[in-house]
Amino acid sequence: MPETEDIRKVLDRLANWDQPINFHQPVEMTPDITAYLNYYGFNIDNIDFHFGKIDIDETKIMVQIFSPKQNKGTVFLLHGYLDHVGYLNHIIQYLNDHHYNVISYDLQGHGLSEGEKASVDAFSDYVLTLEKLMRKTKKEMPLPMYIIGHSTGGAIAINYALKHNDHHFEKLVLAAPLIRSNYWYLSKLGFYLMKPFPFIDDIRRNFRENSSNEKYLTFSKKDPLQSKTIPLEWLGALINWNEKIKTYPPTDIQTCIIQGDKDETVEWKYNLEFVKKKFHHLEVCHIENGRHQLFNEKKSIREKVFTNITKFFNN
Repeated sequence: MPETEDIRKVLDRLANWDQPINFHQPVEMTPDITAYLNYYGFNIDNIDFHFGKIDIDETKIMVQIFSPKQNKGTVFLLHGYLDHVGYLNHIIQYLNDHHYNVISYDLQGHGLSEGEKASVDAFSDYVLTLEKLMRKTKKEMPLPMYIIGHSTGGAIAINYALKHNDHHFEKLVLAAPLIRSNYWYLSKLGFYLMKPFPFIDDIRRNFRENSSNEKYLTFSKKDPLQSKTIPLEWLGALINWNEKIKTYPPTDIQTCIIQGDKDETVEWKYNLEFVKKKFHHLEVCHIENGRHQLFNEKKSIREKVFTNITKFFNN
C-alpha cells in the first residue's frame, strides 16, 4: 500500500482527471488508477473498470463503473455523507460477483469530485446531480436498473423516487438512510445557536465508532479524502430538506430498508416510520448488532446485509 504522501499525490492527480466517462470503453489502467484501486481495496479481476468525469452545472463529478463480463442489470450505488466510492469496495465486489453492473460517483464536495468540501447549498443539489446523471446513463447501461443508497445516499434516493414517478428503477434499497440524524433536536438547537456568528463556519468532526470493523475505523481516520470538519451549511441544508421532503406524495416503488439496531448516527426509529409512510411496498430488514456503516461492518454482519439485498432483487 502506498505511503500517505504518495497516495495524496495520486488522489490529487485523479481529482484533476479531465477525460469524460466512457460507457463503452474501459479506462486505461494507468499507475495512478491502479494505485487508487489498490489503496481502497478494489479487486477488478475479470471486471471492466470505467473512470471519468461528468460535468454537472460546471461541477466536475467523478464517476466509476464496474462491469462484470456477464450481467443481469445495473445498480446505481450512492454513498453516504463524508464517504466516497472507495468505501463501497465490499458491496461493489459482492454485486459484481452476482453479475450486476455497478455505477457510482463521488457526491459533490466528496472524494475526487469538485465542490466545497463536505458541504452543499441544498440537498436538492445532490438530487439534481442524480437526475442529470440518470439522463445521461439510462440509455447506456443494461436493464433492469436498481438503486441502493446508504445514509445520505439513501436520502438522495428517497427524494428522487418521491419526486419522479418515471424513475426507471425496478427496486430501491435504503441502507441506514438519513432523514434525521441522531440527537436531532439537540443538533438543530446547536445549529441555530451558532448560526448568528459569522466566524463559525464549521465544527470539528468526531470520528465515531460507526462500525465494529476495527480495520475500517483505523483506515477511515487516515484516509486523505476524509474531511476533518462538518460545515454548518450542510447541517442547515439537512434541516431545510427535512421540511421539504414531508410534502412529497408517497410512491409505489418496491423498496427494502436495511437498518442496524446499534446505529447511533441516524435517528433510525423515526426514519423507519417516515419511510413506511412514504413507500407503500416496503420490506424491512433489521440487522442485529449492525452499526451505521453497514457496508463496512465486520464480515459476518455485512454478509447478512448483502444477502438481504440480492434476495430482495431476486424476489
